[in-house]
Amino acid sequence: MSTKISSDIKKIWHWIWNSDSFLSWIIALILIFLFVKFIFFPTLSLLMGTPLPLAGVESSSMDHQVVKDERGTYTICGHDYGDKNRNYKDFNEYWNICGKWYEDNGITKEKFSQFQLKNGFKKGDIVIVWGRFKPKVGDIIIFKPNEDSLAPRPIVHRIVRIQDGVIETKGDHNEEQLHKENNIFRTDETNITEDQVIGKVIFKVPYLGWFKIWFVELLKLFL
Repeated sequence: MSTKISSDIKKIWHWIWNSDSFLSWIIALILIFLFVKFIFFPTLSLLMGTPLPLAGVESSSMDHQVVKDERGTYTICGHDYGDKNRNYKDFNEYWNICGKWYEDNGITKEKFSQFQLKNGFKKGDIVIVWGRFKPKVGDIIIFKPNEDSLAPRPIVHRIVRIQDGVIETKGDHNEEQLHKENNIFRTDETNITEDQVIGKVIFKVPYLGWFKIWFVELLKLFL
């Protein structure tokens, strides 16, 4: 009996992964989803010490390049470029454009250049997140928005100040910090407590996050 069961399982397994039928494709996708959700992610979360070990970047708030904003204007750190001067910006050019805010807030170019991921990352990247760390200035963290924020997801920004246990962050691409009064999501990144911190970004994988972004945008067409 056990030999027959083993043989049947092998046949089913072979059919799922080698058949060209539509049903086998559906079952294979379901199995992959179940593996990722109930085995891969829980194991990775345990190893990385955070409930969110991988995250897709869905905004340009950490991009060091000139990008199109929601108004269709090409900007970086509040500087409007219209549709011109969109050439690649290296770290020195980025600092010439965006560095004044940091210098006014006690972060020099030399200090910033020593930060991990000093060149930020782009929308569509995947970031790897580590949960066992003590926050320090320069770390890029993922944190839960304040309770009355309308932001739909956790935020990924860089720590620029820690005082009396309160963390402040800023998006590298943004002109200013987010305050409840100056953004549509009523998000405040100047008063973050450690219990809001999900983890620290330690690595980025370019472009892989676009698969999720495209999938979500495709779903919106049918919902």
